[in-house]
Amino acid sequence: MLIAEFTIDHPILLTALREIPDIEVEWEETYQGPDDRTQMLFSVRSDDFAAVGRALADDRSVTNPTVLDDTGDRRFYRVDFTPVGDETNLMPEFISVGGVLQRAVGTNSGWRCHAQFPSRDAFRHIMQFCRDHEIDISVKRLYEETYQDGPSVSLTDAQREMLVVASECGYLEIPRTCSLADLGEQLDISDSSASERFRRGVKQLVQQTVVNESASAHG
Repeated sequence: MLIAEFTIDHPILLTALREIPDIEVEWEETYQGPDDRTQMLFSVRSDDFAAVGRALADDRSVTNPTVLDDTGDRRFYRVDFTPVGDETNLMPEFISVGGVLQRAVGTNSGWRCHAQFPSRDAFRHIMQFCRDHEIDISVKRLYEETYQDGPSVSLTDAQREMLVVASECGYLEIPRTCSLADLGEQLDISDSSASERFRRGVKQLVQQTVVNESASAHG
């Protein structure tokens, strides 16, 4: 498994990343929402959320920004992609080559990404997509990881953290010894955000294990 660490100057949320000093945006997930709209979940740390709101309204790549959670110094958002966002959406490219974006953090310097790929050719596909769409990409580090008992399940850092906390606090026990509100409190997010993150983490886990194993058995 190839691990890639790289920075891209991606157009998604570019207005906020360029205009707001010391902003930090942490990507959570990109997925197909209602009516096949591409939606993205992300959290923002900033000293000026009024400026964040203005930047999101002016951003050509996204629309319909919705605040899902507010913890004071951090807000959790959902946005829809515009045609500009869809045209440069990297998620279908990752899926097509079997890659997984595990972490992406946006700052004034661009998006710092950590991802895994099944091969160097798979990563080259992402690089070529960026070049074709005039997205600057700077590779910081490439290295290979091997697994004694097969590859690990690929989850985002946020999803992995959620499932670990859910297991440790007793959310998966029968009967449960903690609630979604308890999970949210430990992760500094609302119970609705905790529910959505848990659900998507479980879905990813099932798809990469049970579903994939079933497909292989019948292939």
